Amino acid sequence: MNRSQQFFTKIRFPLFFLLSYLLSWWLLAVMPPTILSQGPAFAAVIVIALTSGRAGLREFWGRLTNFRGGWWYLIGPAILAGALIVAFVISVLLGASISGPPRMPLEVIVILLIFGGEWEEPGWTGYALPALQKRYARVANGPLIATLILGIFRGVWHLPLVLAGAIPWYDAVLLTPLVFQPIISWLYNKTGGSVPVVIVFHYASNLLGGISGQLFEGPAAEQLRILYYGFGFVAAFVIAWKTQFKFGWRGEPSEPAGSRPG
Repeated sequence: MNRSQQFFTKIRFPLFFLLSYLLSWWLLAVMPPTILSQGPAFAAVIVIALTSGRAGLREFWGRLTNFRGGWWYLIGPAILAGALIVAFVISVLLGASISGPPRMPLEVIVILLIFGGEWEEPGWTGYALPALQKRYARVANGPLIATLILGIFRGVWHLPLVLAGAIPWYDAVLLTPLVFQPIISWLYNKTGGSVPVVIVFHYASNLLGGISGQLFEGPAAEQLRILYYGFGFVAAFVIAWKTQFKFGWRGEPSEPAGSRPG
């Protein structure tokens, strides 16, 4: 490692997060209130090139193309769907009136597939998560610390959307660090480092979020959202508790773990 690589390695985390914000938020000036989902991925490529060169980029590409997730492609979305179903049933039992069957036009599905938030994951999950877990590997509760740090910085990344009124404040402040990121860390670790599994999970969350927003109106819609997030938090906490807050971390993954859930 030359001096330049040593320097950038020392500042790799602040550099990555700063670049993630800058490469995503610039779009606000052109298409408000939109931020570029691919910003963290571009930031990851830059930081890896500066710190590890071609070897690091090959390793990064290996995580992005690790498709051997098996049943884990369904397990993540099933957790979210289960939380939404329970939240929906409770809302109805509490007297909420259904506004009508949800509609998800094909063009919306395609737009979410191409431009949706799932394309954050090559940066957050493909680079930042394994790097942070490795950084805190010898620290007590290292995987938990890595997960919370990444969740908080991901939440900050969403703040322009909060300020623009595009998403509620608790999406960034509570949902991302306390629900979304713990489940993502678990999925990534249990699949031996599969970014595609996490991308599918994130895409499913986008679709379910769109569906849930059409089920009720007014206060009932807000109630459903809170219940949905609440049960998502319960699922994330159970995962954390059952894994002793390690989220399946067993050290740097050397090869995909296969398709056996557990």
